[in-house]
Amino acid sequence: MKKPRNKRYVPKPVSLNPLSEVFGGLSGDHADHLRVLNIRNHAAMAALTTGTGGREEWDLLVGAINIANVMCEQGIGDEFRAATIAGRDALMAVGKRGATTGRFLFRGDELAAMNHALACHDAQLENVRAIDVDRASNEVMRRIRHNINSTNVRAELARDAAQQ
Repeated sequence: MKKPRNKRYVPKPVSLNPLSEVFGGLSGDHADHLRVLNIRNHAAMAALTTGTGGREEWDLLVGAINIANVMCEQGIGDEFRAATIAGRDALMAVGKRGATTGRFLFRGDELAAMNHALACHDAQLENVRAIDVDRASNEVMRRIRHNINSTNVRAELARDAAQQ
């Protein structure tokens, strides 16, 4: 007597257009994903600029800028590196103030730097493949997990306190 299967059958996904999924950018087949990503990033930015945002929105923007920096290192929009680093520094300043006061608000120059960095990240996302975004995201997670080229707000506050 033959033993019955222990797991149920799950069909594998079928790609309708494999060439465009592999070689195409986020603007074609992945346009919905790009739209959701842009809405999420810009909604977080709007919440922080109006004063209604908190730690969650700040974390979302930190993730976006970290992915933008890694994409620059991978050769995707390398001309945006200075803008994304300025955005990262602006987010660090906002994070320091947020850790002490509980409010995550941008100042004028920080807001300008962050708007420019987010515009650069949008340009990167429009011109890359979905697999490139996944690779950059995986690299960000690996760096966070192993503390490679990373810092956090608490460490920066402790360093500032030690210098004073």
